[in-house]
Amino acid sequence: MNKTPSHSLHGAVVNIVPELKAGQKGGLSLKPIIFVFGPSGVGKSYLSKELEKNRFLYKAIDTDRRERTFKANGFPEEWDEDYRNADFPRMVGILRNLLGDEHAGAIVSFPTLYVFTPEELAEAAQIGVTPLVLWGKYENCVRAAKNRIEKKGKKFNLPRYEKLNRRTFHAYVYPEYDAFRVEAFQEDGLRYPDEEWLAQIMGRTAR
Repeated sequence: MNKTPSHSLHGAVVNIVPELKAGQKGGLSLKPIIFVFGPSGVGKSYLSKELEKNRFLYKAIDTDRRERTFKANGFPEEWDEDYRNADFPRMVGILRNLLGDEHAGAIVSFPTLYVFTPEELAEAAQIGVTPLVLWGKYENCVRAAKNRIEKKGKKFNLPRYEKLNRRTFHAYVYPEYDAFRVEAFQEDGLRYPDEEWLAQIMGRTAR
């Protein structure tokens, strides 16, 4: 993923997680729950998989794969009929019931097409979720998505990418999302070094 030297994420999370000051309820420390949003190519799956290696429960929601629907991930089937039916408090309750001693926290990756309002993200934050909108310039996200597709031996379809991501780019660029955005790329278009980027993200969960 990176073109700049960096430490591996594996191990970085292990060092950071014990220091988290997660929200408290009834005197008990709550493990972090992260909801991640953003355009294709920004790094949602990469971040989620790296956290999964470091004991995070990972739930990937996807519109194109049957095994990644809300239902397949243990959430209500009606949420697949219209993602706007998704109930964040209920989702958090389900996730907390699934978290075991072996888990450091949970991360849910949402499809590009699922765009939530800043009010909805703020409400999620109020119930202990860390909502993250991973962000990058259009050309950087396109390049990353193209590289990922071509590494699989497939042809990148730019018109399809534009169709699927147009609403996401148009929505999340607004200042109302400033509190939730995390830049995935540096000014030169390269990814942040893994450990530095991860530290930014995990720092959000400690607020």
